[in-house]
Parts: sequence; C-alpha cells; structure tokens
Amino acid sequence: MSLRDLREKFKYDEEYIYYGLMFDLSYYLKQFMLEKGLNKKQLAERMGVSPAYITKIFSGENISLKTVAKILSALEVDAGIKIIDREKVEYKTAPNRELLNLMKEGKEDEGKTFSIAA
Repeated sequence: MSLRDLREKFKYDEEYIYYGLMFDLSYYLKQFMLEKGLNKKQLAERMGVSPAYITKIFSGENISLKTVAKILSALEVDAGIKIIDREKVEYKTAPNRELLNLMKEGKEDEGKTFSIAA
C-alpha cells in the first residue's frame, strides 16, 4: 500500500489527527526556539522547569493548552490556533508529518517506540 493510500485511509482517524497535531506543534515550537536562538535547556530555564520536562513535551506527551501557552510565553511569542479543512485550504504541515503514515502501517507492532522529539 502506498503512502498516498495510507494517508487517504487514515486521514479522519482520531489517532492520526492527534499525532499530526503533535507533529505540527512540536515542529513550530522548535522553529520558534531556533528563531530565538534557544536550546531546550535555555527554554527550561525560562519556564522554570527541568530540561527533562522539555524533552517530555517534545517527545509526544499529551500536553495541555496551558503548557503550550507557558512555552509560548517563555519564547515571547503570541500565537493563535486556526482550524482549517486541509482538503479545501492549502496548508503547510510539519515536514515530518508523513511519518504518521509509516507509524499507522506498523501499528500492529505495539512494541515500537515513537517520538516526535524536536
């Protein structure tokens, strides 16, 4: 089955959407960190948390909007959420989002570890 077929098959799957959002969030937060010239340790210092906590955030852990707001505040970035139908509007997702298709293909192997680390 091709990647295009997999994407079509799972595009409305709740888990696919969730991990896609996490990929996008991780990617764009990492981009803001790079623009600000910060690494994870420096971000942790600004947030008053441990570097391990930052790693946990970027590893695909379910995080709240409050945590996202705390990260954006530490990065001195004000952001918003725009929900769009990607079938109707051209939208640039995180470059590594296509990996979701590969994850779905191997889903039956529950022993795999999967990370979206930035």
